[in-house]
Amino acid sequence: MTVAVISDEVIRDTTLDIIVDELELDAEPAEIDVHADLIDFYGADSLGLIQVLARVNKELAIRVPRERAVDLRTVDLLMQQIIRIRDGKDGDQ
Repeated sequence: MTVAVISDEVIRDTTLDIIVDELELDAEPAEIDVHADLIDFYGADSLGLIQVLARVNKELAIRVPRERAVDLRTVDLLMQQIIRIRDGKDGDQ
């Protein structure tokens, strides 16, 4: 599977925008702590994480498996996963 090259900056900006929108946070994307736990710190639930992944998959044209949602509990971990998929370093493509 060939994935279009998406810059790290686009991945970061798009992911942060999605997090703020889907979790209905009262914050600007730049204010999000990428290392904070999305569930414990930002109040996300499992459905919210699935919705975030669905939008990431659609907007970045990258498939992050739903079953990974529980392991991707920070924006940083999610972005790292997206970059691994983009770079072809994820075995589940």
